[in-house]
Amino acid sequence: MKLILLRHGQTQWNLTNKLQGWRDSSLTPEAKRQLSALSPALIKSDVIYSSDLGRAQSTARIIANISRAHIITDTRLRERCFGALEGKQVLDSVSGGTFWHGYHHRYQAKMTSVPGVEKEQQFEQRINSWLSDITARHKGNTVLVVSHGEWLRALQNIILGKPSWRQGKGILSNGEPVVVRLAESVERSII
Repeated sequence: MKLILLRHGQTQWNLTNKLQGWRDSSLTPEAKRQLSALSPALIKSDVIYSSDLGRAQSTARIIANISRAHIITDTRLRERCFGALEGKQVLDSVSGGTFWHGYHHRYQAKMTSVPGVEKEQQFEQRINSWLSDITARHKGNTVLVVSHGEWLRALQNIILGKPSWRQGKGILSNGEPVVVRLAESVERSII
């Protein structure tokens, strides 16, 4: 199976460095232009799976207009919920206090100090559930996934057999497709 991972296009909140999580912000005009200019060969897929959040849905519609693949919306592809930090401008871990310290150190320790944050175990279960379903349903196909930075970073870690909360390869750039191939042995191990 081939996965094409695509982080949603740049949003207004990305420009102002606000943390989105489950909140939403619209795509920038530049993001719409860049997504519309993607080569059909880069995003050719049998199906598009998208988060239900607006920025991902908008991205998926632009991609579907190019690739002609149909879109399946799945809430399990939502970004991680960052609770009390959502909608706020990202501050550094010194001036931002305990909550921002937890956010900036989330790859070293669990974010227990942030009220309302989605726990790592819940986040990982959501990703694993989706991955298990997709590998059973679309074996041998190409699946384009439109999701979010933290979600896609954690997915890549899980595929590589690493803890989901580690930094791994980091956050993907907005609107740049990354191809991941799942071997049959990996598919069996995640089901």
